[in-house]
Amino acid sequence: MRLRNKAWTEEYINDHKQYMVEVHEGEKIKPEKVFDNKNNKFALEIGCGKGDFVIGQALKHPDTNFIAMEKESTVVGVALKKTVNEYEEMKKDIINIKFLNHYAEKLTDMFEPNSFDIIFLNFSDPWPKAKHYKKRLTYRDFLDNYSQILKQNGIIEMKTDNDGLFAFTVEELEERPNWEVLYKTTDLYKDEDQLKDNVATEYEKKFHNLGKNINKIVLKNNK
Repeated sequence: MRLRNKAWTEEYINDHKQYMVEVHEGEKIKPEKVFDNKNNKFALEIGCGKGDFVIGQALKHPDTNFIAMEKESTVVGVALKKTVNEYEEMKKDIINIKFLNHYAEKLTDMFEPNSFDIIFLNFSDPWPKAKHYKKRLTYRDFLDNYSQILKQNGIIEMKTDNDGLFAFTVEELEERPNWEVLYKTTDLYKDEDQLKDNVATEYEKKFHNLGKNINKIVLKNNK
């Protein structure tokens, strides 16, 4: 569901640019230049929503720097404000989260090759109409782009409530043998071992509470 426009978000983003990643035409982003803690691992979340997942991950994994990417500026503003407020309440500095307000269609134009250790795809738009299949974030062209910006043996973790998108993803992987499936389930909440370190998104909490199964797949980039 698309979040309604909130007039305050543009000003809020401008006032907190230290937590934003800027995109300059003709210049690729180097994650190690975005963060002060350059010895950390680097993660990219595509479609960060309201920020619950990236906040939870960043707190659990201080040895990883997270770029949270979202195409809707209103959503970025909401996620950014939530992050700032939660960290202020905990009296912590935000040192390993940055937000990027951009579409994911041209990742290889935006990022240097071998930039990330892990990519998270959480509850991506399923684009259910057949004619829109190329827009799905696990379409083979996207998988090829992820392979380029991920490091050797880099990881993709995907979660979705949409069974059709999950089945599509599995089919697309058959066309891209460089991806090794490390883990796959159609019912995450029946796997107690996986749930020990699971950080739930806003959508995940909503759909799980409604009794919907949550699909998850973990891939390794053997390029």
